[in-house]
Parts: sequence; C-alpha cells; structure tokens
Amino acid sequence: MRVESRARLFIALLIGVLLITIGLGIVLIARPVERASSPAASYVFSFLIVALVFGLGLTFLFVRWLLRPYRRMVEAARGSPIHLPPAKSESEFVVETFQALVEQLQVKEKELAELHALERRRAERSERFSERLIANIPSGLVAVNSSGHVTSANPYAVRIFSELDKGASADQRLDAEDGLRALEIDYRRYFASAPRMIEMVSDCLSTGKSFRRAEVDITLPDGRVRHLGLSISPITDTERAVEGALCMMTDLTEVIELRERMKLQESLANLGEMAAGLAHEFKNSLATIHGYVQLLDAQADTSLSQDKRRQTLDATLNEVRLLARLVTDFLNFAKPQTLSLSRISLRSIIDDCASEILPHLTDKQIELRVEGDFPDLPGDETLLRSAFSNLVRNATEAIEADSQRRLISIAGSIDAGPDRRYANVRISDTGSGISATDLHRIFIPFFTTKSRGYGIGLAIVQKILVAHGGDVAVEKSDNTGTVFRCRLPLAAQTAAQKMEVSRL
Repeated sequence: MRVESRARLFIALLIGVLLITIGLGIVLIARPVERASSPAASYVFSFLIVALVFGLGLTFLFVRWLLRPYRRMVEAARGSPIHLPPAKSESEFVVETFQALVEQLQVKEKELAELHALERRRAERSERFSERLIANIPSGLVAVNSSGHVTSANPYAVRIFSELDKGASADQRLDAEDGLRALEIDYRRYFASAPRMIEMVSDCLSTGKSFRRAEVDITLPDGRVRHLGLSISPITDTERAVEGALCMMTDLTEVIELRERMKLQESLANLGEMAAGLAHEFKNSLATIHGYVQLLDAQADTSLSQDKRRQTLDATLNEVRLLARLVTDFLNFAKPQTLSLSRISLRSIIDDCASEILPHLTDKQIELRVEGDFPDLPGDETLLRSAFSNLVRNATEAIEADSQRRLISIAGSIDAGPDRRYANVRISDTGSGISATDLHRIFIPFFTTKSRGYGIGLAIVQKILVAHGGDVAVEKSDNTGTVFRCRLPLAAQTAAQKMEVSRL
C-alpha cells in the first residue's frame, strides 16, 4: 500500500473521529430542554465546533507538509534514467531507484578518481620534462626573486659560477645533473665576480628594465676571465608588478677567443697585403729616383742646358717628397688615434668640405647637392673634416670625363624609432662603381686601383670613424655609382662601448 494512501486513510479516520465527537456533543446538548436553553452550553458547543474544524485544517496541512519531501522523492525517482519493473510499489520503487543512482555515482566517482590520477601523472611528467628541458638547454638560467635571492639555477649556470657555488652550505649546494634546485643566496654574492651583472639585475628588479644581448666579463678566483652573453628580463604578475628577474646567459669565451684569433689572422693577412703595397710603392718610387739619378749622371757629360738638368732634378725631388709623404701617412695611420672631442656641427663640417672641393668640381662640371638633417654631436672636428674631405674627393675622382651624369650627393639623416643613436651621412656619386672583387679590399691600406696614389685614404677614413664609435661601409656600388654610408654616435660613448671599439 502506498504511503500517501495510508496518510489519506489516517486523515479520514481523524475526520471520522471528529465527526463522532461533534455528534456526541450534539446529543449531549439536545438532552433536556432546560439544559438546551443554557447559554454556556451553546458557547461550549460553538467553541467545540470551531476547535474541531481548525484542528482538522491544521492536521491536514501538517500531513501535507510531512508528505512533501516524499512526493519530491517519488517525482525524482520517476524522472531518473533508471527503469524498474511496474509491479513494484511506490516505496520500493523509490528505494531501489536511489540505490541504483548511488551505485552509478560510485562508479562515476571511481572513474573520476582514475581520470584525476591520470591527469596528476601527466602533470608530473610534464613538470619533469620541463625541468629536464630547462636543465639541458645550452644556456645558463638563473631566477632571482623580488627580495634579491637566487631561487633557482640550471646546471649550465652552476658550471659557469661553480667557483662561487663551492661556498654555499650543504642544503644550498647544487648538483649539476639534477636540473633546477632551490637556493637562498643573495644575487650580489652569487654574481660577485661580475659587477656589471649585479648592476643590471639590480636595475631590472627596481625598474623592470630588460637587457638584450649584453656582454659581461666575470673574473674567476684563479684570475681567468670568462665572457658571457647575457639577457635579463623582469618576471611580472598580472598587474605588471616586478616579482623577480630571469637571467639567461651563454659562455662566449671560446667564441670570443676564436673571433680574436680570426681577427688576428685577418689583421696579419691585411698587414701582409699592406706591406706588399707599401713595398710596391717604395719600389716604384725608388726605381723612378734611380732613373732620374742615372739621367742626371748622363747629362753631366753632355752640353744640355741648365733648365733640362733642373727639370730632371725637380722630378727626382718630387718622387722623394712623394715617398716622404707616403711614410708620414703610414706613420699617422699606424699610431694610436687620440681624439679631441667637443660639440661640433656636422652641417658646418660638410659645408667646409664642399667649399674646399668646389673649385675642382667647377673645373670638372660636377654638381654637388647637400640635403637632409645634420645634427650636432661630439667629435674631433679636424679629423672628421679630413675624413669627409677624403670621401668627397674620392667621389669626384670616381666620375669620369665622359660620364653623362655628373652628380655628387651628400645626404644626412638620423636613425628612426625610439632608439635614435646614430647620425648617418651618405655620400653618393654617379661614377662607374667599384668592382665586386675589390669591394672587400678598399679599406686595406695601400690597396688602390688608381694609376697614381697609394690607397691609404679610405683606411684613414675608417680609422677616424671607428675611433668616434661609428663606422663606414659601401651601401651600394654598381655601374650607376657608389654610395658610402658613414655613421657617427649622437652621444658620447660609455666605457663599455669604448672597450668594444678598442677590440676592432
């Protein structure tokens, strides 16, 4: 029998009892007439009727309130995906339905636990792979937190700073084969052998500044020096607040040593070619002088006029002067360059060079154009005027007499973008250009393709611009002409930049 049906039977029985009670009350009241006329009996009877009706309503509502959860359970059981035989009673249906649901929930819970364990194992494998990946990258990685402590370092970084790691305590010491390990060492102590690196990390932690492709030197306790390529980036949260610094480094010692050896080999090769050119010029001049001396000796036994002998002697002296100038220029090129820096106007230097060469341009009917932006910058005015005059003179000599277009253009500009570091000067001509085989040799002293001249001008130009922290290069050269591009820094060099220039 259904529970709800039993509840309804209970309500019916309760109503029957109430009706019987009411009937008995009526019988009691209807007995003698003298008692029927009593007001108290009427009041009692009325109160009894109202109390019985009110109690009946409360009982009915109470029973409905008690049966509401049960009805909801029945409705939920009927709406479940569990289908039971129709012969089951309502209570049995509800109980068996919820038992089946509990069994399904237990199965799902077991499956969920298995999935959770699988994801945990996958996360652990991914974490171990990430650690191994970081541990085996061919670069050093050091993490510094916001309080200035080195929190982790991979084996490559440990090998770089192995001498410093020996002073750590037993719980701080790293095993180079274990990947990233926790540390609590102040970065100033850990990077004690690289003061420049300490400055960069401090700047990154305080201002969030990044450093890309910097080079620093570290000195080991045995006096050996290592050269590191370094990049430092801030570690920030979602609010862009700096939480630490990440240092990526590579040991460039072998690369730099190899580069220095290659530079030495290249310098020796250039020195050999320069010596060959110098010997060639000396040989030509000495042969000319020897010829003139023999001519003077032959003229001594003849009746030639004094003017003829004077011409021969003047020609001999010119060759001697040319040889002396050659030696002087070579000594000027070979000795260290000392700059006398001051704030100069690049436009004034270019205008002076143009005025100096203007008569020669007029004779050859060559047009000269000066345009663009020429800023003020620190430099040696005398040396820069010599360098640009040499380039303009070379451009003039590159334009042949039968050239259809005769134009020399000097254009000035400043680097675009926020990092405006250099002023650029481009000197272009409409000559026949430089052959591809000679382009890589034009800055070598005493290399020249001219019939007269000993080829040291461009070498001196390069030395002057490099001494200022700039450079010179051929930007374009073909049958329409040649473009030389010169760069000069807008600001004075730092100590690190001067050191880098001194390596060139």
